[in-house]
Amino acid sequence: MSNEDQEAQADELLALANIFPKDEFRRAETSKGGEIQVCLELPSNFEISVKSNAAQNIFIEDFKDTLSYLPPIVLNFELPSDYPSTSPPNFTLSCKWLTPKQLSRLCQHLDELWKRKSACVVIFTWTQFLKKETLEFLSIQSPYEIEVCPNVSQNCNKTPVETDRCSNAESQENRVYDKRVIQDVVSVSALINCILEFNETQQKKCFDSKLYMCSICFSEKLGSECTNFKLCNHVYCNICLKDHFEIKIKDGQVHSLNCPEPECSSTATPAQNAALEKEIVKELVEEELFSRYDRLLLQSSLDLMPDVVYCPRPSCRTPVLKEPGSKLTICHNCQNAFCTFCKMSYHGVSKCNLKGGK
Repeated sequence: MSNEDQEAQADELLALANIFPKDEFRRAETSKGGEIQVCLELPSNFEISVKSNAAQNIFIEDFKDTLSYLPPIVLNFELPSDYPSTSPPNFTLSCKWLTPKQLSRLCQHLDELWKRKSACVVIFTWTQFLKKETLEFLSIQSPYEIEVCPNVSQNCNKTPVETDRCSNAESQENRVYDKRVIQDVVSVSALINCILEFNETQQKKCFDSKLYMCSICFSEKLGSECTNFKLCNHVYCNICLKDHFEIKIKDGQVHSLNCPEPECSSTATPAQNAALEKEIVKELVEEELFSRYDRLLLQSSLDLMPDVVYCPRPSCRTPVLKEPGSKLTICHNCQNAFCTFCKMSYHGVSKCNLKGGK
């Protein structure tokens, strides 16, 4: 290795570490190289779809969604001793939503970019091309249908391969791919989950890094200090929202912690994600108030269940399941035996003395 190559490699790796966040660039521990996760800039309202293939024995409903982010293209590279003076970097490209054919075209273009910049460092140039020009280069537009070739992905998860056979419902044909490509997909369902999780994570990351004006205190705060009501897009700082939630919890209004905006019924999270809503409340309010919130939430749910009654002892009040067709109910907490109808001590076959009893 020449001194010039050694210095150029050291400078390039240092520059990459300074340019990319730690979650996007990971330097190799045992060699001169690393891994860069390249996140593309998608147009607004970018629609994708993933369709099942009967020949793959995958039976799921067709998937369609509008996304802001897709999982990254991953560039793994290793710098040979005579780079950049003579040899290009050794590399692989992997992606969950690009086909081996598309990845092969990207590999070929990276080779061409190296030839144009011969004897110059090229990794940053490669990443900029992948980030800013991949969609146009591959003529990808919305709506975009993701194609999955499980045979290629399964083999490539072990070692890069030069050839593989893709199946479809109509025919099979040999297709030759660049040995440096990996379509990292185990199954269609796993791909869909990965896409949705990555999009949500990146949206949260983007939200946390921006400034927002709180509509209550009218001060600017980072998104990481705020909560976004997704259905209405109203944003409030956590300090103001904490006060708002605490007032509602003290008043016993625990089922829907609504947006503070007048006449807005949006909740911090969709109703079907009650567990996540509880986590948000737990982070914002004091422990004592959260315990009250949790208790009232459980009680309000139990109140809607016709087969649940409460132990009548003031010191107990434990919810108990009724015995079908029986007046007798025994509290499992204090062992109190009481009449389901009149809530008095169990009186056997005698009629209830209270009005409305049987």
